[in-house]
Order: sequence, then C-alpha cells, then structure tokens
Amino acid sequence: MSTIDTEAAIVVGVGPDGHLSDGTITLVAETARLLDLGIELVHVVPTLVGGPTGGWEAGITFDLLVDQGRARLEEATDRVRSRVAAKVPVSCRLVRGGVVTSLVDRSRTAQLVVLQRRHLGRWGRLAEGSVTAGVAARAHAPVVSVPEGWEPPDGPRPITVAVEDAKRADAELWTALGLAAAADLPVQVVRVTYLPEAFQEILRREGGEEELLRQAREELIRDAQLPASVCERVPCTFLVRWGRPAEVLVHASAGSSLLVLARRDPRLPIGSHLGPVVRQVLREAECPVLVVEPTLAEPVRVTRPLSAAAAR
Repeated sequence: MSTIDTEAAIVVGVGPDGHLSDGTITLVAETARLLDLGIELVHVVPTLVGGPTGGWEAGITFDLLVDQGRARLEEATDRVRSRVAAKVPVSCRLVRGGVVTSLVDRSRTAQLVVLQRRHLGRWGRLAEGSVTAGVAARAHAPVVSVPEGWEPPDGPRPITVAVEDAKRADAELWTALGLAAAADLPVQVVRVTYLPEAFQEILRREGGEEELLRQAREELIRDAQLPASVCERVPCTFLVRWGRPAEVLVHASAGSSLLVLARRDPRLPIGSHLGPVVRQVLREAECPVLVVEPTLAEPVRVTRPLSAAAAR
C-alpha cells in the first residue's frame, strides 16, 4: 500500500490555456517523489458578470467555458500522470470563482502550491494582475513560481536562500535545508547589502566597504543560528553581495536550482504582503522561486551554534 499522503498534496495551478511546460511538470514530479506527496491539479473557471444564462459579451456561454476548462485540465493531468511514478496519486479539480481567492483557499490543506509564471508584459500585468503574486501574498502554504521557459539544469546547482533579517531567517533557511537534504543539494545563504548613492562616496573615501561586508557576513551567520550538525549534513555557504537587492537576487537565480524568500509579516488584513523586492524577483528570476511564510509553524530548536569550520 502506498504511504503517500493524498490530502497533503502538491497543488498545481493550471492556467487559462491549460499549458504546463516540461520544466514545470518535471519540478512537480520530482518534488512529489522527494517529499512523498500526491499531486492535485486545479483549474479555476472565473466567475463572469453577465446575464442569467452566464453568458458574457464575447458570446461564449458559461457552460462552454466550463467544458473548455475541463478539457484543458484533463489534458494537463494526463501529461503529469505520464511523468510520475505509478504510486504517486494524481487528481484534478475544476473550480468556479475568483482565481486568486480559489487557489488561496485550496492552499489551506496543501503542502505546496506550484504556479507557472506567464510572460504577461507590462500592460498584461496592469490589465490582469499577477496570479502568482496574489497567491504568494496570501497562501497558507509555500508557493513556487516556475518561469514558463525554465528547464532543470544539467548538473546540481545550489538552493539559494535570501536572508534579509533574523526574524524571517528560520522560515527561509529550514524550508531550504529540508528540500536540499531531500535532493542532496548544497545551500547558498545570501544577504544583500546596499547604501544609497549619497552615502556610497563617503564609504569609498573612508575605505569602509570591505569592513561593511565583513560585518554583514558575521551578522548573517549569527542570524542564521544553524547548528554545526546541520551544516555537516547539508553544505552551507554564507555570502554577502553588494548591490540593489532585487537585481542581486535575480542574478543569483541564474546559477541556482531554487531561490527561497520569505514574504513580509502581515500586519494589515488587506494589501500586499510581498514587497517590491519579492515582486520583482517573481517577475524576473531565471529559476523557480519559493515564497514562504515569514515564520515557521513549529519553531526549530537549535542545540548547538554554528561552528567556525562549518561557516565556510
């Protein structure tokens, strides 16, 4: 009997065209195998404002829209089933409602939500908004955004974790460490340091940039609080980079298998919880981006601090 938890599934959002790239399917199939999870594909038929028959101004009836959505969902489901092991349960669900709201609601019982990033362009984003950003800002589970043209790398690449502060470090690091241990990959922990241009000249005159980076790296290691035993199991590298945060992280994504960031700690019931850096990274990253909640559901108890040898 399979031990896979079919309730704690990887939820895969299927867009309006029903297309899932080979890269997205590969990521979903491999993650399901590594984490021993089932897969559920979800397609949302948006609720349309129209007459009592459900028709809209283009002349397409709601029944026809549902039929088209079901056909695209079943086609995507068949493609995923053909790429996973026989023991991995794959199901599909057709939902009517708001796309972002429906996916956020489904994330309540999911372990992971996977969405494929479409190339909307500036005007497309203004007209449609970003489903990925909307779901990532509110989801109850980690959200992975996969660039439409992304393909798995030929060789192993590190999982990169962007750690901005100690408050969100646990959620980012322990999520990345769990995935890295399962996939046998190293972890690259990055902090970005930057000063406004008005202060950069002062820093250069005083020759303090190198000292600033050194202090930032020490703070990064202290904020991480990783026990030596963890770094012995999963090789961890701590790096500090100078530059604008979003640009540095997008550049780092080119050499990463996954980029992990945490959203902001929500303080208001409305508005975005992502922030400009996460939004830009979601739009421009070259590898899949994993957005996690700012705090862990169950804090990890650290028994031993990071040794000097482990903090390479």
